Amino acid sequence: MAAKSSSFDDGWMRALVDAGQAHVLQHWDALNERERTALRQDVESVDLRRIERLFRTSMDSGDSAGKVEPVQEVFSYEKRSENERRLKKLGLQLIAEGKVAVILLAGGQGTRLGSTKPKGCYDIGLPSGKSLFQLQAERIQRMQTLAAEHMGLEEVKRPIKWYIMTSSFTEEETRQFFVQHRFFGLEPSQVTFFSQGSLPCLTPEGKLILKTSFELAWAPDGNGGIYRALKTSGCLEEMQHDGVECIDCFSVDNALARVCDPVFLGACVEQNAECGARVLAKAYPEEKVGVFAIRDGKLEVVEYSELPPSEAAATDPLTGQLRFNWSNICMHFFTPAFLDRVCDILEAQGLYHVAQKSIPSVDGPIPGIKLELFIFDSFPLAKHTLLVEVKREEEFSPVKNAPGSAMDSPDTARASILALHSRWIREAGGIPDGESVEVSPLLSYAGEGLVDICTGQKISNLSSIGP
Repeated sequence: MAAKSSSFDDGWMRALVDAGQAHVLQHWDALNERERTALRQDVESVDLRRIERLFRTSMDSGDSAGKVEPVQEVFSYEKRSENERRLKKLGLQLIAEGKVAVILLAGGQGTRLGSTKPKGCYDIGLPSGKSLFQLQAERIQRMQTLAAEHMGLEEVKRPIKWYIMTSSFTEEETRQFFVQHRFFGLEPSQVTFFSQGSLPCLTPEGKLILKTSFELAWAPDGNGGIYRALKTSGCLEEMQHDGVECIDCFSVDNALARVCDPVFLGACVEQNAECGARVLAKAYPEEKVGVFAIRDGKLEVVEYSELPPSEAAATDPLTGQLRFNWSNICMHFFTPAFLDRVCDILEAQGLYHVAQKSIPSVDGPIPGIKLELFIFDSFPLAKHTLLVEVKREEEFSPVKNAPGSAMDSPDTARASILALHSRWIREAGGIPDGESVEVSPLLSYAGEGLVDICTGQKISNLSSIGP
């Protein structure tokens, strides 16, 4: 091993040697004091015993065993519509009483969109120029207004707390974006940022990879890192202290996300679910989406690549629907108690997904692995999960691909929003003037409140009108 600097305690170096990671020090003699400090700090931030445990457990786990069966119980859109009035009332009451919080998964950058900014900062080209963050913030404000009105109050008991999970790549810029835009009308105190964790990249043999001579290679620990991050950041404890009973969680790239949908919240609470998900019927058998299924008596998400084409295309003779029909769109419900419990269980299990990747290193790109946990990995641990069917044209339009792409692009998301808003205007008795009529979320959350404005009128723009 290279000579050690006398200015540093050598405990961290001995820990590397004992863990079989002495190669991390191979460039030590060539490093200056700043670089040595950076390397020491990087290594000291790694729990070497934990990384060894996660690596061994995950590598030894193999593929999921057990026969996969279709999900039988889904709270259908028809059932939702039949019970909407009662469920909405319950959800609005929970919101007005300050018992609902929102978690936003916002750790990704807009790289595939041609942007280096956090994805939530992206402007999908609406007439208003609003970013994804702004659209979601304004939906939260509107829901607060609706909940207060429902309870006959001037304002909700406590504003909806919005917990935004960033990553090391997006945290600072996300914070600055909210400050720059004055939190889009929300109280700064109701928005909390916390960062998902990172794990060092490893070789297939479990060795730490040096990105440079004095830096380890790191990668986010997956959106399932939310469980550990909520606990270590103190956010989960804060929710429990504040009396939060239910949590709405979704991904930042869904331009149509109905934040805090009171019908969904009401359904989950009424049925005593500790975990829930909004689901869509698959558009076609080959659609590349994970689907909910039952394996060994437990609910889980099965990736499309795990289903043979014949299984993916098989239909139920009684309903005519695909047998594996219910796709995961990352719109979830949790109780704080469930999050508290599964965080400890998932950590004890130490089972992460192993992603084979080319990792940039000091010696050039090399084969390596990233360990990731997915948010749906907690679902098999739930005592009762409710799947609630929603409509694609009302609640799901992801922004994942570059402008001009035929699917899941800013263009398709913009078109989905404008088509929905035009429908609202027509249902309210108005006439959309063209195909680019936008309705501000501050004015309407789901088409309500438009009759007095729209009846008998040609509407060209409602994108900037608020209460």
